[in-house]
Amino acid sequence: MSDDKDDPNAPLPRMSREDAQKWARHFTESMARTAQAPINDKSVRPDFSECVGKHDEVVDDGRFVLDYSARSPLPEAEHAAAVKRIRKELEKRGYDIESYDEMKGDAQVILRARSPKDNFYISVEAYGEQKSILYDIITPCLLPPGVKQKKI
Repeated sequence: MSDDKDDPNAPLPRMSREDAQKWARHFTESMARTAQAPINDKSVRPDFSECVGKHDEVVDDGRFVLDYSARSPLPEAEHAAAVKRIRKELEKRGYDIESYDEMKGDAQVILRARSPKDNFYISVEAYGEQKSILYDIITPCLLPPGVKQKKI
């Protein structure tokens, strides 16, 4: 028996581009509060793209993916503690932590997580030379409300 995740025509979650961007902004701001490092508004980058299927299919019905990124300035000495706070909060909320790496020699801390419920992807990266934390949220393929989903 096939799982909905394997069905290319399974109903997509619905959200407008505006609501997706608001949600991603709220989520990154929440992580920044947890890190105790406010986001630099000039660093915010919402990037919308078409959904591409497993076999490179593209359907013209308005579906999209949002890759939303933002940075918080933060001294290198505070990176590991800040990312650990984010990890702890994500775990508390039931997110799957896919990886967590601290590379002291390279002054890097990288956290990757996924929402089991909504299937969005979270990446938090801190690099010493940049003296900042990069937050990246990638949504699953979303379909705007009121649009008929086309079949692949």
